[in-house]
Amino acid sequence: MLFERIVYFQYKQFNKNNFSVLKKIAKKLDEELIVLMCDVESFPREDIEKELTSEGINFKIEIAQDLNEGINFVKNYSPDLLVLTKEKIDPLEHIFHHTYCEKILEEFENTNIIALQEDKDTMKTGLIYVSKDNSTEDFIRSSKYFADRILEDYKFIYSFYEDFYEKRLVKTHTEGEAKQIIAEMFREHVETVRSIIARAVGEEKTELLVIKGDPKKEIPYYARKNNYDLLIFNRGVEDINSFIENSETSIGIFLDQTK
Repeated sequence: MLFERIVYFQYKQFNKNNFSVLKKIAKKLDEELIVLMCDVESFPREDIEKELTSEGINFKIEIAQDLNEGINFVKNYSPDLLVLTKEKIDPLEHIFHHTYCEKILEEFENTNIIALQEDKDTMKTGLIYVSKDNSTEDFIRSSKYFADRILEDYKFIYSFYEDFYEKRLVKTHTEGEAKQIIAEMFREHVETVRSIIARAVGEEKTELLVIKGDPKKEIPYYARKNNYDLLIFNRGVEDINSFIENSETSIGIFLDQTK
C-alpha cells in the first residue's frame, strides 16, 4: 500500500471544511490516521472522535504545543501522506510573510503531501500534471492510485512551452523553419508524455489534456479556470515553488519514488 500512515496537521485552528475532505481520504484509503493538533487553543475533540468512529476510521489524536514540536512529531512518525490546510493570504502580505503551510512544505521534501485550500470541503475532480522531463513512472502510478480511490473524475495534463522554444529557434532559423520544427517538437513531446503514462499505468490509450504555455503558470491557471478540486504534481517538477505559489486550488505534491 502506498499511503499506510496519514497525518492531518492542523496549526492554530481546526479547519472543519478540510476535515470533511480528510474523512473521505482516510476512509477511502482505509489506513491509519493521526489527527495532529498543533498550538490549537480549542477544538471539538468529542465531535471529531465521534465522526471518525462513525466512519470506521482507525485514528489517534495527538497534541503539539508549538510548530516545532508538531514538525518534530511528523518527522519521527514519518507518514506516507501529510494533509495540511493551505491558507489564503493577500499577495502583498505574502511578500513579507510565509504561511505555515509553506514552512511545512519546506520541511518535508521526502513526504507525499496534500495541501487543501482552506475553504475546500469536497474533493471530486483533479488534474495530474505530467512533465516530459521531470515526471517519473513511479510518480504517475502513485498519483493514479490516489486519484482512483479519492476522486470521481480526473485527467492527466501536459503543457507544451511553445514560446520558450520559439524564442531560441528564431535566432538561428527562418520563421517558417522555426514553426515547422516547433510543430514536430510538439508532436514528439506529446507522444513522449503519452508513452510515459502508458508505461506507468499499463494502458495504451489514456486521456491526456494538452495545453500550451509556461507550465508553472498555465497548469495552475487551467486548474482554477476549470474548477478542478485538486492539482497533483511531483517533487521533481521544475520551479516547484512557483507551481505552489501560482496554484489557487488544493494541491498534491507526490514523490517520484514509490515507497
